[in-house]
Amino acid sequence: MFIDVYTAIVLWTFAIFGMVLFALKVYQHIRYAKHIDKGRLSVIISAKNQQDVIEGLVRGFILKAGIEGREDMLLNIVLVDVGSSDETAKIMEKLGEDYCFIKLLKPDELSSYLESM
Repeated sequence: MFIDVYTAIVLWTFAIFGMVLFALKVYQHIRYAKHIDKGRLSVIISAKNQQDVIEGLVRGFILKAGIEGREDMLLNIVLVDVGSSDETAKIMEKLGEDYCFIKLLKPDELSSYLESM
């Protein structure tokens, strides 16, 4: 008899905990959705002579967005090369070919791009 009572207490505890956790997740989702303008994000990354880190940085950002289930929120990643003397510009071009939401801009094009947003 006592085993049935203890089993019921444990099961009810897990059920209540699950409902509270579910309600918190729904609340977080609603709160997060209110703070995102149109539900989309744009990121601008400028780099100069960063051939060792630029690809890892961009791919890591994309991977993190995918793991968190927010890859549909990425509107644009804008890469701006500000006069690199190494392979940074070529790496940025390769990333632009790999992903359709990555845009490559020159420094003088950035202001017109920001005005169009």
